[in-house]
Amino acid sequence: MLLSVENITVHYSRLPALREVSVSVDEGEIVCIVGPNGAGKSTTLLSISGVLNPTSGDITFDGKRINGMSPEAVARAGISQVPEGRHVFTTLNVEENLRIGTSMRDDRGEIEKDFKRVLEIFPVLAERRRQAAGKLSGGEQQMLVIARALLTSPRIMTIDEPSLGLAPNLVDRVYETLLDLRNDRGMTLLIVEQSSERALKAADRMYVLRSGQMQLEGNAADLQDGEKVRQAYFGFEEGVAHEGEVAF
Repeated sequence: MLLSVENITVHYSRLPALREVSVSVDEGEIVCIVGPNGAGKSTTLLSISGVLNPTSGDITFDGKRINGMSPEAVARAGISQVPEGRHVFTTLNVEENLRIGTSMRDDRGEIEKDFKRVLEIFPVLAERRRQAAGKLSGGEQQMLVIARALLTSPRIMTIDEPSLGLAPNLVDRVYETLLDLRNDRGMTLLIVEQSSERALKAADRMYVLRSGQMQLEGNAADLQDGEKVRQAYFGFEEGVAHEGEVAF
């Protein structure tokens, strides 16, 4: 496995946010973690990126243990995180935002090649490269932060709620782009989603996290009817209705 999270437990003060959670991602896969609000999805990504340090368990990347490494060291190792909320520098233009993604690199020739490729992947950013990032639409800002992450030259991208706050047609565009990155360029993706329906369409494998504990793991192709996912997501038995089922 390219990335392996093994039985990590994470606390906020004395409160456990994750309890012995395990996740694995193989090279070239799209893996989704789904679950309701407060399940621990973002905490899992923050632990991988080095922002949080698990109190127990191990995280290995390409065979190397990365527990306790700084976020910058994790990024340099090849893990790039796209955080929830489309964090763009609103007063900088699109190109300036993209260039920030290259700040840890010193291979100037390859940077320019990658910059050209990114603008080919995201033609809307090429059209708006001199425009202030704060004036982009929500979908365009999401594409900007994904493109910026690509310019770090990662081996794996972790993406937190890429569909958050976007209209359905924009969500489709974002996911089409993510699928193209995997299919055409071999990018490995670990995506956190609240919608299991969206995850089932995009993922090779998926995990269901609830109340800080892993409830289900499986190949997306084997979970397409959604019943096992619903049971794991909401914690009810087959055939029992639940008001939260609208999330599907």
